[in-house]
Amino acid sequence: MSNEDDYEYDQKLGIASNEAVDAVGNRYDLILIASRRVRELHRGDVPKLACRRGATLTALKEIEFGKVGRNYLYKEQNLDSPKRRKK
Repeated sequence: MSNEDDYEYDQKLGIASNEAVDAVGNRYDLILIASRRVRELHRGDVPKLACRRGATLTALKEIEFGKVGRNYLYKEQNLDSPKRRKK
């Protein structure tokens, strides 16, 4: 008996688990936090976890493992961050 809301992380499919939702509190905030983190990763920020599956799954894994949290919503965006990768 599998519910669509109870899916597990599957590396083959690239689906994130509900642990990311639980870490943040609700799906709406998860989307806001993850999208902001994905934009930062695309701009060149260094990932906080090693993940070879792309920026979206990297952001979700960072949220799941507590590297990025709810306080990220209130963080001021710094476009000149020294944590950027060199291109």
